[in-house]
Amino acid sequence: MTEASTAAREGITRRDTLRAGLGIAGGVALSGGLLGRAVEAAAAPARIGPGPYGPLKAPDANGMMLPQGFTSRKIVTSGDVVGPRDYPFHILPDGMGSYETDDGGFILVSNSEAPYIAGLWEIGAGALRFDSNFNITDAYPILKGTNINCAGGITPWGTWLSCEEIENGKVWECDPYGVNPAVGHAPMGVFKHEACAVDPDGKAVYLTEDLSDGCLYRFIPDSYPDLSSGKLEVATVVSNGSVAWTRIPDPEFKNGTPTRLQVPGASTFRRAEGMWYDDGKIYFATTQDDRVYAYHLAEKEMEVIYDGVALGDEAPLHEIDNVMASPISGDLFACEDTDNLQVCIISTEGEVAAFAEMPGVEHENSELTGPVFDPTGNRLYFASQRATSGGMIFEVTGPFRRTRAEEVTPDTKRPQLKVKTLGKPTLRGFVKNGQPFRLTVTDDSMPVKLEVKLVAKLPRKAGKGSREVTIGKLNTTVTKSGEKRIQIKVGNSVKDRLRKRDVAQARLIVVATDSEGNRTKVTKPVRLA
Repeated sequence: MTEASTAAREGITRRDTLRAGLGIAGGVALSGGLLGRAVEAAAAPARIGPGPYGPLKAPDANGMMLPQGFTSRKIVTSGDVVGPRDYPFHILPDGMGSYETDDGGFILVSNSEAPYIAGLWEIGAGALRFDSNFNITDAYPILKGTNINCAGGITPWGTWLSCEEIENGKVWECDPYGVNPAVGHAPMGVFKHEACAVDPDGKAVYLTEDLSDGCLYRFIPDSYPDLSSGKLEVATVVSNGSVAWTRIPDPEFKNGTPTRLQVPGASTFRRAEGMWYDDGKIYFATTQDDRVYAYHLAEKEMEVIYDGVALGDEAPLHEIDNVMASPISGDLFACEDTDNLQVCIISTEGEVAAFAEMPGVEHENSELTGPVFDPTGNRLYFASQRATSGGMIFEVTGPFRRTRAEEVTPDTKRPQLKVKTLGKPTLRGFVKNGQPFRLTVTDDSMPVKLEVKLVAKLPRKAGKGSREVTIGKLNTTVTKSGEKRIQIKVGNSVKDRLRKRDVAQARLIVVATDSEGNRTKVTKPVRLA
């Protein structure tokens, strides 16, 4: 976060650097090269769109721009004395998590990205407790004496993992209730941590490293969910997008070689920041190249789901920091480090759009951090880290989606097709008026295109023998399942040849192709006596 914020204050954005040729949009470095094509082969990046909530409206009383139907509330400002314990709310709020409580309320945990200064700035993370009516009832510290606590992650067993963003930083496991003391887990790696996400099925913790040549890590505990011992691994993304994992020899940085340099060929990511687990995937963002990745856990495959550089200035989301998935809808919410200070949504349908924006002068040198929903998924919280007063946390209420958009599953079923010959088919009647048929088409993927032809064997115009000739044809389309009556008329080129015959043994061939490309072919004998 620090590099991007400094550049913004100096009037130079990360995108300016990219345009000047000093950055590479490929994103992930592999042993002497760039991943680029490796992950893009499997990628289906999000596209610019209106999103599920539509355009932003004018700033509200809190200076926040939101879609129609949404409202904001300022929860707390750095320095405010909050709750019965008179907790002075910490400065520089960053990563956040929420935890359901037995009384119907919840706890909102917030990191502090401030350096430790004895007697002045000592808080690494604090907590706000809410009742069932979303009122603050308590506030207290849950971590002290640490440095630059950036993001982190929630755990399925109800603790908070707070990450130190310093060279010798650790992951600290904290009690959201503030009862049990926080514990630093050196086996999870001693490096410049940013965020964590727990895979509950694979029983592993994934970690990002906020450096321009930082790596992606995985920690596998010896006895899940006890994080006090285990093995730390680093990712290597190979040419087809699949991911291999290699054990880090010295995770605690005791021998002087940083973890990111201990495994030759390990993939490097351009300032990997926010991270979140949802529905079998680990999402994480990279600030320097405007990307959001999804690591598909079962397939062990990396995918680029958003590429802001490729989409250009028209894209709403740049300088991506923290990311989070709604526990209800599965939509991703991502905060901007600088740019125009938006929280953006990447919908499950694959659209990226602005969801909230802070245009006021009090946020000019700030960044948006820590997006998280309350446990019910009804209200969204995020922070403006360096607002004029030193930091603010906001709440957004509104018509958030309550279901996940269904993923589109390709239809592989072929159309059902039945053919009936109508009337009393005769050769004379066919030549004069054509022959009627009734087609019954049933399919889930309309429209269905029908290619119909009537073929018969006719003597060759010259020479001996005969050959199959199309004596009538018709192309048509049906837009809904049901019956359709068609009339096949004789082609002008064969009328005279048919008039010389008494009987024609013919075949009606019907090919039905639905909108998904599934085809059904039916052949029906037709005797034109």
